[in-house]
Amino acid sequence: MTVLAIRSYKRHAVRQIMQLAKAGHKPVDGLMIELSSEGCRISSLGRAAFVVGEAVSLEVNDQRLKGHIRWFHNGIAGVRFDQALFNGELSGLIACCRGEGPVEARRYGTSG
Repeated sequence: MTVLAIRSYKRHAVRQIMQLAKAGHKPVDGLMIELSSEGCRISSLGRAAFVVGEAVSLEVNDQRLKGHIRWFHNGIAGVRFDQALFNGELSGLIACCRGEGPVEARRYGTSG
């Protein structure tokens, strides 16, 4: 049986080491593997413990994003951003996470 999942926002495959932190705790290294304008999926969180609804901050490529844990199990978490990313922000972050050129060139539309 095939299950079709209808998603509100397009998800993009990425691969970027990042840090996930909750208030008052040391940040945990993880691997962002999926990104949309509304949130992301993070793997490789090891034995870290996160609770659904918990406020967290993500640091990826010198950018800090705030959100909440949507789900967590087996070292993988779904995070919903507190504020959706604009198309330009999303495109820039996807490019960074995929290693496609310098951040400044994409962010400001210039080339070196």
